[in-house]
Amino acid sequence: MNRVFLEKVGGEYQGAVFRFQDGLQSAALSLAFLKDGSLLVGESNRGWNSQGTRSFGLERIQWTGQTPFEVQKMEAQPDGFRVTFTDEVDTGTASNLGSYQMSSYTYLYHQKYGGDEVETQKVTISQVVLEPGGRSVLLRCEGLREGYVHELIMPGVRSKKGVQLTHAEGYYTLNRLPGK
Repeated sequence: MNRVFLEKVGGEYQGAVFRFQDGLQSAALSLAFLKDGSLLVGESNRGWNSQGTRSFGLERIQWTGQTPFEVQKMEAQPDGFRVTFTDEVDTGTASNLGSYQMSSYTYLYHQKYGGDEVETQKVTISQVVLEPGGRSVLLRCEGLREGYVHELIMPGVRSKKGVQLTHAEGYYTLNRLPGK
């Protein structure tokens, strides 16, 4: 299952996708919150290949009461992205350029389902600026491309408590740069 962050830039919606829950029995097709706040997931592989070990399933996901260390949101900036985390970051790892990697790519549109990434290019993160409050960083980037997916991998970022990100990647579809 994935989690989506949307924002409107220049009158158009765009945003990022983050992994939310791994290890389900089959592909998630339908979600519903129950009165107790738990999440019910209806699953099926519908005859096509999916992750998991079963052809169908029904699973209930309950919040433990503890917020995991994750990316809360990823917002487009004129020269990069603002990344906000669910907890305060360790200033040493969060300010280190080596804690981040970024590339951009797109897909060819055609009748056939699926396809490979094409026109992949490295995006250079030239500067990391920690923002007041300790939960956000500004990533100044070179090589951003409108109309492309920007894949951000953050293997080195840790929380102030030393915890690594539960899901260290985000995928932002950048239709428009702010300010254009």
